[in-house]
Amino acid sequence: MKRAFRTFLLLVCPCLILSACATGSSLHVPGDLTRPARAGAPAAGAPQAVIADFSFAAAPDGVIGRDFDRVRPIVWKGEPGKAIADLVAGVLRERGIATIRRGPDTQGAGAPPVRISGVVRRFEVNTRRTGNLTVITEATVSLTVAAEGSGVSGRLEETITSSASLSDLFVTPDDLREALLSTANTVAEEAARRLLEAKVFSPSP
Repeated sequence: MKRAFRTFLLLVCPCLILSACATGSSLHVPGDLTRPARAGAPAAGAPQAVIADFSFAAAPDGVIGRDFDRVRPIVWKGEPGKAIADLVAGVLRERGIATIRRGPDTQGAGAPPVRISGVVRRFEVNTRRTGNLTVITEATVSLTVAAEGSGVSGRLEETITSSASLSDLFVTPDDLREALLSTANTVAEEAARRLLEAKVFSPSP
């Protein structure tokens, strides 16, 4: 009986240790958020807008979500407010709008007539295993973007939210990045579309 119990412990203890290590670890999202490559010349002419870093209430240690299956946090070392502002500026340049990117303080002599700011309200990616053993990775990004200045009649404010999900047999860092990248770019494209639709500025000829 004692021998059987010792054998049981020898088999079970390593599994418990491995499980504890997996539970206590973090899952990291690699790389930065970037725009897909687009053909065509970049925007030219005098800048029509200055885009400030968007604000974001970051969680401690860069946590942006959770792997519910293995009970561990998902971490990204980037800055969501800066990254989303970069994406919006990139989309506007693709649409022919010359922009300037700055930090939170966009004041200064010679500033363009339009100031674009914003708040990243949600920036998260989570994973969970479903009943059929596949893992669902879902990312959600929500942005409130605002435009004001001498080139704008009053203050324009729009809120955009987008989600994307994908499934696999197990979660990978690349899956996390792909879901976040898709969602963040969708939000940036919609923010730019609404700014153009509101005639905050017009593409350069």
